[in-house]
Amino acid sequence: MGVKFPKICTIDMNNFDIDLFLPALFFTILAEGRGKARQSNDPKAIAKFINALANHPDLIGFDDVEGRKVLERLARTTLITTGSVGRSHIDEQITSIVPFTILAHKPGFPVQGSRLRSADTFIYQVLRQHLGADDVLRSFVKTVFGRGVKIGSIAELGGTYDGETKLDTLTRLSIAFLDGFQNTRPGSKSRENTVLGPCPVLAKELATDLYRYLFAYYNSMPTQAFTHHLLGLINFELFNYTLKLVHAVNELVQNPDWLPGAMHDSEKISPPQLYLDFTDSSLSYSQEMAKACVRRDIEAYQQFLLSSLLLRQLDHYVGDLKRSPSRRTEIERILQSEESGAKYLQGLLLLRNDPVLGVSIDASARHDEDRIREANTNQAEENNPDALDWLDAIVDTTENDVERVVNLLVEGQREGAIQHFIQWYWGVGGMKKPHGVLHGSLLSRKSWRYSPTNDLLAVLVQLAAARISGSSNQDRGEQKLQPIRLQDFLQFLEKRFGIMIDRPPAPFEGAEYIAAARDNLRAMLGRLRQMGIFRDLSDDFTVQRLHPPYASKEMTRVEI
Repeated sequence: MGVKFPKICTIDMNNFDIDLFLPALFFTILAEGRGKARQSNDPKAIAKFINALANHPDLIGFDDVEGRKVLERLARTTLITTGSVGRSHIDEQITSIVPFTILAHKPGFPVQGSRLRSADTFIYQVLRQHLGADDVLRSFVKTVFGRGVKIGSIAELGGTYDGETKLDTLTRLSIAFLDGFQNTRPGSKSRENTVLGPCPVLAKELATDLYRYLFAYYNSMPTQAFTHHLLGLINFELFNYTLKLVHAVNELVQNPDWLPGAMHDSEKISPPQLYLDFTDSSLSYSQEMAKACVRRDIEAYQQFLLSSLLLRQLDHYVGDLKRSPSRRTEIERILQSEESGAKYLQGLLLLRNDPVLGVSIDASARHDEDRIREANTNQAEENNPDALDWLDAIVDTTENDVERVVNLLVEGQREGAIQHFIQWYWGVGGMKKPHGVLHGSLLSRKSWRYSPTNDLLAVLVQLAAARISGSSNQDRGEQKLQPIRLQDFLQFLEKRFGIMIDRPPAPFEGAEYIAAARDNLRAMLGRLRQMGIFRDLSDDFTVQRLHPPYASKEMTRVEI
């Protein structure tokens, strides 16, 4: 049955690996949201593709046995990622192409698109909405990632080296390697889901972050560093978006009379507060606060299972009731003809209190509960009144018929669904990546805390510079990157992501937590100084500045 409800989120929150993401995103953007027509390349034919590279006319010195071994080692460590096949883990396959260029979309890897959890389609949709049209988005992505290549028509895709542009060695080698693959053509069916999400401002801010970052740094960073930092940013954006969404949906279900801040049409600071620890001291109050934030958010994901299933079940009942013309009119009056979005979800919850429609919804729920009980009763237990006591124990704490059914649905899927949610949480949290916000051991959830790596910290400084500089120069149509004030950086993180560094989050109060947060700020500045981002000697908080990596005060560019 599953727990996904696209009117809440089109992303399938499950185990996720950001390293497979960019080639699929390139394909989705170039194909304008359509899926693959068919798989043109065998991911297990690794030797075939490396042989094709060894025989490429632009490569010399790799045609003997030793040269072939060196090339294979280089390809496996630099050009592709590999993994085992199926649950048997007997065979090996290419899971993705390392994205030195937009041509990484050409082979159509990963073969199993489900591994991307529809996150590529989600990012494509928010970027397209931000830029206004498919052709503008395609052009922008070609500008950023398509240096030195010619892309095929939308019916064919693929592409080749333009034969002229000077490229770095690895990018040119990657293009030569991709010449050995067949084009993966777009299919005729769109993978898009045009359902309006309940948090449009969060989606808009995510798109703005990515666009500003791409625009600001694509021409000033080495290819490997740029893609590495970009993957870290996308992963964190997905982490923050889905976490805020989960909290907002839970809040809406608990109090449907008011829309949560994350669901408003205007930008507001919305829960949760993310306290990031930089002290690396296991006994510090700072780490205690960072761990408490993680526990709170895991509990929110657990609660989200019930919230999402409740909304999905109400949507199902309302869909059935709309088949009656008289009820349809009344439903549309209450829902204001909305089919999705925050107000639609709010309307579903409020319909339960309607004196007429609420009765019909309860009747549908009672019918579903009867079906569940019937399905869980075998022939030998039909005359045993105690046979379904375990079902009664599940529903006895509920207040109404709909909640009884939802509790049964939750109980039937709890273990698997929550496991998938937590896998998504630590996957986009980057716990096993060099650019993560989550730190700890997967085997010990008690060790989990919010403690970003240096790579993610550098990305956040870069993003803040791009956003702050972009806002101040917006009227002139240019973006000038320059050092930013530490105070502005901290304010940006709190306003945009709910991140707190120099102040304790709720509900922590008291002098000891305030002092710990101040020590935490000093620890972050110490890290930034080691990274060459913070250079000031002044203790004046208002004048201390951060220097974003790969940016200079003189660098300017006109936006498209």
